[in-house]
Amino acid sequence: MPKISVILPAYNAEKYIKEAVDSILGQSVGDFELIIINDSSKDATEDIVLSYEDDRIVYVKNERNMGVAATLNRGLDLAKGEYIARMDADDISKPNRFEKQLAYMEKHPECGIC
Repeated sequence: MPKISVILPAYNAEKYIKEAVDSILGQSVGDFELIIINDSSKDATEDIVLSYEDDRIVYVKNERNMGVAATLNRGLDLAKGEYIARMDADDISKPNRFEKQLAYMEKHPECGIC
């Protein structure tokens, strides 16, 4: 079971998704799964995601466009990690993002969201 499940919904994200995925794969903490849910994109989003060969990536494609909320809920259903991290397809995470968030959450078990 991974420590962190990263949920990344993507819709027509070809301009940004490579940078977003690279920023997650480059984290200083590597114990995570990256759940990328393609919300029925019409551009090259799928081709870009499928070009990665990393066992931490879980790729799912919605048969029809479901919108962000339903796509995130689908990601939550798939998640196996102890913690959930949220990522948009046009976000970039600094390399120590998970390290800092995980340290905080472990030190503050009373905290539900970081």
